[in-house]
Amino acid sequence: MIKAEWSENLRFFSLFMEINKAYMSKCYGQMTHLGIHPGQIPFLMLLSEKGEMSQKDIAGELHVKPPTVNVMVQRMEKAGFVSRRQDEKDQRITRICLTEKGLQMREKVVSCVVENDRLVLRGFSDTEECLLRRFLQQIIGNINSIPEYTDAQSQEKENLTSD
Repeated sequence: MIKAEWSENLRFFSLFMEINKAYMSKCYGQMTHLGIHPGQIPFLMLLSEKGEMSQKDIAGELHVKPPTVNVMVQRMEKAGFVSRRQDEKDQRITRICLTEKGLQMREKVVSCVVENDRLVLRGFSDTEECLLRRFLQQIIGNINSIPEYTDAQSQEKENLTSD
């Protein structure tokens, strides 16, 4: 009985992994063809939504470390997607904003994502799309409720396995 449940769960897990791998592979190819790294897309979308931001604020919004944002800014600045300027009120703060080229890239990315959504959901009725969206949102909520291991739990597990 337990083996059958385990096997069923693995099939479900495998489906998620297969969907993720296939979709990300397609998107990666499309985005690199457009001239942007897929990891830069959340950065691009955030700046298009919020306007100019400090690197510290960007790091907080994207839940990444400030050095990661710094590297991203350097690469996107080199590509011509963003520019920097000193804050008028506080010269210690550098503001990052999208350039015209960055805004054009955002439009290309959004267009590509919308078309991908259309293709991925081809053959689904409006009701099925709505249900799928609700199910996926529920799964995300459930995933977020899975407890994370703390350092103490990891150390305890390591102690148990080393005995």
